[in-house]
Amino acid sequence: MAKMFVVLTKGKDDLNMVNVAANFAYSSVKNANATVHFMFLGRGVENLLKDSNGIKPIIELVDKMKSAGIEITYCKVSAKGIGLSEEQLLEGIEPVMGGIQTAKEIDNGFSVITF
Repeated sequence: MAKMFVVLTKGKDDLNMVNVAANFAYSSVKNANATVHFMFLGRGVENLLKDSNGIKPIIELVDKMKSAGIEITYCKVSAKGIGLSEEQLLEGIEPVMGGIQTAKEIDNGFSVITF
């Protein structure tokens, strides 16, 4: 069974790519029975802003991925770097250190796929 670590670096100004990444992850679980973990990294973290105008579709994408059993995280270093606090971001998504998380996923046999 495939193990994929999907990393989203696209910000909220590229919602098409955000959709592509989330749907790729979801479809990989549903259609290929893959194990998928997903991380918002860099500007990708800004997609998780609670007060964003475009947050409703992001909430739906996150809920869809969670319902498929996808583990979702975000890089807290990236969040801090773009001036965001944990309180400003969607709840229920684990903050991690992006580089350390990526290394762990690779050590656990996951292939990294970046959008």
